[in-house]
Amino acid sequence: MKTTALLRVDVQEAFTPTGGLPVAAGREVVDGVNRVTEQARNAGMLVIDSVDFHPEGHVSFASRWNLPAFSQNPLNPADPSDLLWTDHSIGGTDDVKLIDGISDPEGAVKIYKGWMRNRDAYSAFDMGVTALDGNARDGYEVATGAKTLELVLREARVEVLRIVGLVTEVCVKANALDAIRYGFDVELMADGIRGLSPEGHAATLEYLASLDGLPNPQGRIASVKIV
Repeated sequence: MKTTALLRVDVQEAFTPTGGLPVAAGREVVDGVNRVTEQARNAGMLVIDSVDFHPEGHVSFASRWNLPAFSQNPLNPADPSDLLWTDHSIGGTDDVKLIDGISDPEGAVKIYKGWMRNRDAYSAFDMGVTALDGNARDGYEVATGAKTLELVLREARVEVLRIVGLVTEVCVKANALDAIRYGFDVELMADGIRGLSPEGHAATLEYLASLDGLPNPQGRIASVKIV
């Protein structure tokens, strides 16, 4: 049996209806995430939380550019899906906390992403690390001895990454695509995933499922399951 780990993507207050970047369905993941987490812990799986964790004035914030929220990112005008967001997930605020009601199992590994002021990161594989130094006002840097998500998974000999969290069309998708790129099998636990819209959620899961059986960038055949 392949070694499996659970990645809980951005299950934090930022992405609830009252958070910094409100998602209408954000709190709907609570029961599903808890069920999948309990199953994982009973099976002895490693549990990992990716935490969206920004400094003040982050490059993805519309306020930094004096533009309305959800405007096109001026740094990437060719991609209409690359938008500027409301200020959210600033370190030290309630936005970075787990959604109220979601379990916080002992030993869960936290991976902080999006911590660089001038670079965004939707995937925890993109410069996500286990520990940071600094603060939201002055900025963050990687703490001594911090590990990347890939290193955490390789050290645990993980082969399958089981994914839940928020939101389907953005960070869940980015983490799944990077997991495939790094050679991991992917299981998307639909009960614990929600999107910006039902249509976007369904279309994104359909797209990710279509990658099952196709070669990844290293030529390995990808396994992508919607469970």
